[in-house]
Amino acid sequence: MAAQITLTDVKALMAELGFTVPDVVLNLLMTKVSKSDPCLDGAGYDDETQTLMKLYAVVRLAALSGARKLSSESAPSGASRSFSYDAAGTDGLYQQILDWDTSGCLSSLGLAGTVVGFFDVVGDY
Repeated sequence: MAAQITLTDVKALMAELGFTVPDVVLNLLMTKVSKSDPCLDGAGYDDETQTLMKLYAVVRLAALSGARKLSSESAPSGASRSFSYDAAGTDGLYQQILDWDTSGCLSSLGLAGTVVGFFDVVGDY
């Protein structure tokens, strides 16, 4: 039976990375990632590797889907908080998934994100 992750596990990792996402979204992402369980079991990954891959996949997907990340905070009451909305900080998680998931069980989840092209106009004005 595939290793199971909990909402508490996911939220702890997300908090450590500074991301916040509503629980309803995290639960849906966990369900999506859990659909890979038959492949993970069939590939023979141990429970620890499965747990890490599933946690990292949920956090990466959450970051790609618009998680807000606390980028700065101030206080003694000139209170201020700034957020960023990108997947920065989860690229390492994605790379680790690629290294561990040699059978490609999580490859259909869209963990790579989208590739953004570069457009530059050069000319005389």
